[in-house]
Amino acid sequence: MRQVSRSIKINSSKEEVWDVLFNQFGDVNNFNPLIEASISTKGGSGDVGSERMCTIDSKTQVYERITRSEEGQNFDIEVFEGGLPMMDKMIARLDVIELSENQTEAQFTMNYTTKPPIMGGMMKGMMGKMFFKLLIGLKYHLETGKLVTKQDIKSIEKMYRWLGENESFPVKMATAS
Repeated sequence: MRQVSRSIKINSSKEEVWDVLFNQFGDVNNFNPLIEASISTKGGSGDVGSERMCTIDSKTQVYERITRSEEGQNFDIEVFEGGLPMMDKMIARLDVIELSENQTEAQFTMNYTTKPPIMGGMMKGMMGKMFFKLLIGLKYHLETGKLVTKQDIKSIEKMYRWLGENESFPVKMATAS
């Protein structure tokens, strides 16, 4: 199996990050710009055995299930149906690490195989970029409370490049009418 791993610092508590990733498992479309829609299809969100269907576009769906959890620390997700072209087996681990009371590191590690196997190296770079977009979306969603879409991820990525290592995305304040 090949592996790709990415991480990001999020200015949010470990409990909040865990809640969005694990307890709201069926709502991954709230922060993943690569997913148009997602729904829980089995079990409650945040349980081992929970499953979700993610719609990537009108022709592509991915089905995922939580296969293991260490409460509040990490959990594993298996893609059991659908997926990316040339991908065979995909297993992800999400780790949530408290750095301070209001700063958390989210780590995403994907182990995968491809068909044909020679494509594995080529897919690593593409997958790394995809998963980093997911993490930037997670950071943005947690720090601003806003949803992330395919249409706004480019501007979110531009904002992210300007942030210092421990800075948050700016939150627009509502104006009084």
